[in-house]
Amino acid sequence: MTQMEKSSKTWSEETGFVTQAMLLKSVHDPSLPIFYISGPPAMAAAMRKILDDTGVKDDRIRTEEFSGY
Repeated sequence: MTQMEKSSKTWSEETGFVTQAMLLKSVHDPSLPIFYISGPPAMAAAMRKILDDTGVKDDRIRTEEFSGY
């Protein structure tokens, strides 16, 4: 969601950029899921780095990069 301050609905969950700590709070064993990353190249690269640093194998990561939206 963008412009949360303009929303009439409240949000009490995580906000901001995804970090390794945030990932590990939600995914207890990161070796199990297949991760799908879709977004601008810089965001996809940052997320891939977090997954790489967490030890997720390349065959568990799918990416689709797009720009110019």
